[in-house]
Formats: sequence, C-alpha cells, structure tokens
Amino acid sequence: MIRVAVVEDDSAERARLCSCLRWLEESEGYSFSVTEFLTGTAFIGNYSNDYDLVFMDIEMPGMNGMETARVLRKMDPTVLLIFVTNMTQYAIAGYEVDALDYILKPVNRYSFAIKMRRAVSRVPKRAEEYIPVKCDGEIRQLEISAIRYLDIDGHYVVYHTADGDIEEYGTLKEAYGKLNRSYFVFVNRSCLVNLYHVTSVSKTEAKIGEKKLDISRPQRKAFLAAMSDFMGGRR
Repeated sequence: MIRVAVVEDDSAERARLCSCLRWLEESEGYSFSVTEFLTGTAFIGNYSNDYDLVFMDIEMPGMNGMETARVLRKMDPTVLLIFVTNMTQYAIAGYEVDALDYILKPVNRYSFAIKMRRAVSRVPKRAEEYIPVKCDGEIRQLEISAIRYLDIDGHYVVYHTADGDIEEYGTLKEAYGKLNRSYFVFVNRSCLVNLYHVTSVSKTEAKIGEKKLDISRPQRKAFLAAMSDFMGGRR
C-alpha cells in the first residue's frame, strides 16, 4: 500500500488526480491509500510522517505550494514530493525543496503513469513488506525484496532468494497475485523476476547474478518495456 496525499484546492483537478491513481490501480496493480487536502494549511496542520508521496498544487490561496513544501521539508525531509502546476517555470523552484518531479495541468493519464512508475520505484521499502509462504507444513513470512525470481517445479512454486530456495504448493499465477508488485514481471510463462535483481538484459535473456533466464517471444515486448521504465525510474 502506497500512501498518497493530494494537496489541491481545485476540486476538478483533485478529482482528476484521484481518477488517474484509480486507473493505475486497475491497469498496473498498484495499491494507493489517498488522503485529500484543500489547502496547504490544512495539510501541514494534520501532517503525520506516514505518507510515501505528496502531490502539491503550487498555486493555492493562503499558504501556496512552495511555502507549504518548505514547511513540509522541515517536518519530513524524505517524503517524495511532486508539484502540480499550470506553468513549467515553477518546476525549477522545486529543486530547493527536493521535489522529485512536476506534473502539468490538466493531468494527462499517460504522462502521469510514466512519472508515477518513477516515483513508485523510489518509495522506500517498508519493513512490513512480507508475504506468507507455506513451506514444510509451516507458514513463513518471506521478505518480498529478498525474492530474486520465481519459477515452477511440478506443482510447486519455487521462490529463489539469496539465502536459498523456498517451495510452496500452488501456481505461479497465485504467487503473482499475492506479490501484487509492479516490479515483478514475467519473462516467460513459467518464470517471474524481480526487476530489482536483474543485472543485465538482452533480447533473449535476463540475468540475475550468474543465472540466465530465457525471455519468451510472447513476453519479450512487455518485459523489455517494463525493464526500460523501471531503469528510468531508478536513477
């Protein structure tokens, strides 16, 4: 769950941003918890340090977006900040408050998606990011970031981690639904990789360490596009 604050006084623009977030949940499997604020004053007055990402309108009555961002940075120097504005010249000022990016109004969902992939890739991984895996009659909590790739061995899903392999009875489709993270991508129908662990890619192979995984022809275009987007957001 990615926790998002939307600070925007214009109801139409606020609705448009929230609609784009819902579209991304449906199209790319993200999960967002969204809190809306109509003014910078209300946002700062109710701020708690549990947001992952803040969308900040720059032109607001009373405390404008830049003023709000300066106060925010004193309270929380690490939360990701994206400005929403009508004019590109305001984007330059964002550097002084360490803004990750800016979005021009009216928000276009496709450019929004590109920027959000970059933002999501920078959301710090939280300690509670585990999934339950049933192995040897026990349920283990497996840290998602430790999973390098998954494949199938008969009726079992094999979770390959740096600390060894863990097998769970079930299907890869079930495991994919349980992970529900955009950075897990199929390289072929029998193998799902964590893009954070991919060390190199060609048209036919993805490497995780010394392990070479075949990229199937049906999955090639989608996988290479996902890898390109992911690398663009990791810089």
